[in-house]
Amino acid sequence: MLPLIEEGLTRPWHRLRLPAPLEARWATQGRAANARRIRSWLLVFILVNVISVKVDLDLFGPEAVAIPAALTLGVLVPITLLAILLLRKEPSPRRQLGAVLTVSLVAMAVTLNSAWIVPGPHGDVYSILAAIIPLVVGMIAPLSFRHGIIYCAACFTLYVGAIAGFGLGDHDGFGVPMLVASLILVPLKLTYAQEWETKQSFLLGLRERIQADALAEANSRLTVLSETDALTGVANRRLFDQRLVEAWIAAGRERAWLGLALVDVDHFKAFNDAAGHAEGDRCLRQVASALQQALASRVGLVARFGGEEFVALLPGATPEAMIEAGQALHDAVTRLGLPHPGRPGTRLSASVGVTAMHGTTHVLGVTPAGLIEAADQALYRAKHAGRDRVEAACPDLVLPETASARAA
Repeated sequence: MLPLIEEGLTRPWHRLRLPAPLEARWATQGRAANARRIRSWLLVFILVNVISVKVDLDLFGPEAVAIPAALTLGVLVPITLLAILLLRKEPSPRRQLGAVLTVSLVAMAVTLNSAWIVPGPHGDVYSILAAIIPLVVGMIAPLSFRHGIIYCAACFTLYVGAIAGFGLGDHDGFGVPMLVASLILVPLKLTYAQEWETKQSFLLGLRERIQADALAEANSRLTVLSETDALTGVANRRLFDQRLVEAWIAAGRERAWLGLALVDVDHFKAFNDAAGHAEGDRCLRQVASALQQALASRVGLVARFGGEEFVALLPGATPEAMIEAGQALHDAVTRLGLPHPGRPGTRLSASVGVTAMHGTTHVLGVTPAGLIEAADQALYRAKHAGRDRVEAACPDLVLPETASARAA
């Protein structure tokens, strides 16, 4: 898309059309707004024409005002109201052109008729007004340049035909009426400039949005990469440390439990040495996926703690819940059923150490580091007891007096 946008921005002045995909997108993006703009001006147009009846009264007199008043109030106003109704929702550019052109031609015809039948030397006033109508409407209506050509050509043809047919310029020649008629062509320049500028603004805005979306996507990818372990795809140690502090603060604030589990793949060095690093990496990926699935029904975070160790953080988990979660993590590795090439005849297993502490223990000096230490102690006991099991430990409590003594 960006190459097409750059192509559009650098196109020569005489080429209004954008590359096809962009031209279609531009044509649809402003339909509703353009229709609302035209409807609002048509309402103003109705008001102006109703007020113009007073001008007709002044110029025609009470005896002859009936015809121009009837044409204005009985023909022009109803047609303008119908055009407003046809421009509801998101009408196509053709319908917008049709509504604007119809109202303008009818208004010009009514005004030129008044120029023909008005008594006295007032015909020139209506002739000039008939040329001003398409000039003003063409300046206001958001038409494309192509539609502007159609609009100006139709209005110019009607005006010149009426001047010649009604003989409105006979007394002074056709020079002044034709000069006035040239005003009808002014919107050509305006519609060209308007289309060029709106397309340039559209392209610049689209490029800015695409670049902003690309930047946001790149930042999102960078965030994911900075928080994800490249090998296993689970959270990395950096994200875990951040979430641990946040969860511990939340536990203290909400007076809730916070659980932690450390998982160590048993005899992984022997596995790696016997099978090779590539197979060892594949094994860690399978273990990480299994651990995530084991906690899928629980609100928690699985992260790679380092090497073959993983950690699970479970906000709200009580000591009992953590033992169950630890067992689920242990069983998830066992169910993989991976043969252990470094220990023939055995399957891959894991040792799990779990702990949990309540947020109120903040005041007793328990810290997030203490939670990790307790889980590590439990993991050590599981390994010391023969591995392939789950053990639990409680965090050490540091009483305020003890903490003060240590600080001294």
